[in-house]
Amino acid sequence: MMKTKRILALLLTVVMLCTGSMSVSAATTSAEAWSNYWKTADEEIGAAVMLTPGSDDSERYVSWYSESESGSVVLLDSNGKKLDEFTASANKTHQDDYRLCAVIDSLEDGKTYGYYCKSGDWTSETYTFTTIDGDSFTAMYLTDIHITGEDYHEDGIRDNSYNLNLTLETGLAKARAQGKNIDLLLSAGDQGSDGRRDEYTGLVASPLVRSIPFATTVGNHDKKGADYRYFTHQPNTADMNIRSYVGTDYWFVKGDVLFLIMDSNNTSMTDHRRFVKKAVKANEDVKWRVAMFHHDLYSARIESRESENALLRLMWAPIADEFGIDLCLLGHSHYYTISNVLYNNKTVEATENGGKVTDAEGTVYMVSGSVNRPRDDENVGLSENIGHAYLTQEKIYNLIDFSEDSIVINSYTVESDENIGSLTIEKTTDEGGHNYRTIGRLYYPLVSVIGFIANIFTNIGDAYDNRQQGFKIPFFEGLFG
Repeated sequence: MMKTKRILALLLTVVMLCTGSMSVSAATTSAEAWSNYWKTADEEIGAAVMLTPGSDDSERYVSWYSESESGSVVLLDSNGKKLDEFTASANKTHQDDYRLCAVIDSLEDGKTYGYYCKSGDWTSETYTFTTIDGDSFTAMYLTDIHITGEDYHEDGIRDNSYNLNLTLETGLAKARAQGKNIDLLLSAGDQGSDGRRDEYTGLVASPLVRSIPFATTVGNHDKKGADYRYFTHQPNTADMNIRSYVGTDYWFVKGDVLFLIMDSNNTSMTDHRRFVKKAVKANEDVKWRVAMFHHDLYSARIESRESENALLRLMWAPIADEFGIDLCLLGHSHYYTISNVLYNNKTVEATENGGKVTDAEGTVYMVSGSVNRPRDDENVGLSENIGHAYLTQEKIYNLIDFSEDSIVINSYTVESDENIGSLTIEKTTDEGGHNYRTIGRLYYPLVSVIGFIANIFTNIGDAYDNRQQGFKIPFFEGLFG
C-alpha cells in the first residue's frame, strides 16, 4: 500500500510539473478540497515534512516530526529508482518526541529527484524537487504568514494554512505562465502568531513546501514560544556569543546569490556583523548579496513604532552599508513598500514603480504585506525614503527573478491578480555586493555595546516566559552559543 501511495504521489507531482500553461484559477485548490485534504492527510500533516535549502543547490535539508529518534531519507531519481539513503539526526522536542533532519548532498544541476522519509514504522509519501541549472532562478518572497487559530481552534490553523497554500499555488501558476518555476520560498518572519507547534505544522501543510526549499527567519511572534527552535534546521548557522532564545543567523548560496538570513530580535550587532563578515569572506566570488530579517526599518507606516525603527536603523543599516547588501527583504509592519536606494540612512538614488537602478551605491529595502493579517489603513504615514508603496487587504506575493546581471522584483495580489509593484536592480560588474563608500560612525561601538547588553536581558525574559508556558527546557538553554 505504501509503495502504491508513493508511486501515485510521484505521478501527481509529474503531472503538476508538466502543466506550466495552466491558468491561475485552474491551479488553485478550493477551500472544500483543502478541508478534505486536511482530514485525509492528517498523519502526513502532523509529521510536518519540510524541505529547506542546503549550503548551495547541491544540498537539501529534509526535516520532520517523529516518535522515533532514528530515521532516514531515501533519495530517488526521476524514474523512482533508489539513489541513496541519508541518516537523520535527532533533536528532542519539549513534547518528548523528535524533530529529525537529514541532509541530502551531491545533487546535480538541473535534475529532478524524488524522496521519502522513514522513521519507526512510519513512511511518508514521495515528494519531488528540482535543482536549478545555471545561475538564473525565481524565488517567491512572503512575510508575516501568521498561521494561527482563534482561541487555539484547529479550524483556524486549517483556514490560515489554506490561505498560504492558495497564495503559493497562485504564485506558482503565475511563474509557470511566464515560462518559469519557483525554485525557492522565502519568509521574513512571523510564520506563526504564538510560536506554537501546531502553527508550524500548518505552515508546511501545503505539498508545495515539500517540493520547493523553504527558507524562514524568526519573527517577534515566533519567539513567543519555543517551538521554532526545534522546527527549523539550517545550514551555516552563526557561531554567536549571544543569540535569541529561539533563532539564529544562517547563510546559503543559490545561483550567484548569497542569502544572509538573520534574527533581528537579537540586538547583539557585534555578533551579526561578525556573521556577515564571515559569510561574505567565504563567498567572495558570489555576485549578489541579499539579506532577510523580520523588522521593518523604513516604511514609517505605524507611527508608534517609528522610535523602534529608528533604533533598528542604527543597528542594521551600517551592516548593509559596510558589506554592500544589494537587497533587504523585511516584514513586521504588514505594509507593502519598496525603498529608494539608501546609504547611511539617506536616499542616494530614487526608485519608482516599474523602474530600474543600475550599479546602485546603496541598498534597497522591501517589505511585503501579511498573508493572513493584511493592513490597509489609509491614515498612516510614509517615510520619504520609500520609492513605492501599496495598500490592500488582499494577500500579496512577490516573484523575484535572479540572474547574472539583474534582480527583477514583481509583486502581485492573489484575489485580483494585479501587479502592484516592480523594480529591476542591475549590476554591470562581477564584484560581490555594490559599490559603497566607507564612512565613519562614531556611535556604532556604543550601539553595539548597548545592543549586546539589551539582548541578554531580552533572552532572560523570553526564557522565563517559555518556562511559564510549561516548555520542558533548561532556563538558560540557548542564551549562550
